[in-house]
Amino acid sequence: MFTCKQVSKALHEEDYSQMSPLRRFFLRLHLRLCVVCGKYNKQVIESQDMCTCYKQHEAENEADRPKLDLSQKEALKELLADKIAK
Repeated sequence: MFTCKQVSKALHEEDYSQMSPLRRFFLRLHLRLCVVCGKYNKQVIESQDMCTCYKQHEAENEADRPKLDLSQKEALKELLADKIAK
């Protein structure tokens, strides 16, 4: 069984989805049993899961995004610079 400090450190330093199944099992077990750190570390795991889903979604939709050509980028930069200067 992990201590609260070990669970927090493991979740801080490693991606939950990349951990071995046994390690994830013991982390989940600790989170279910521990009143002290359970809520916080559950939120950390959920946050990591959301980031992973977002990265996958972004990678899948990269080709479908409209691209600006160089002249459009320069025009946008000038427009932003004018707005900031005012």
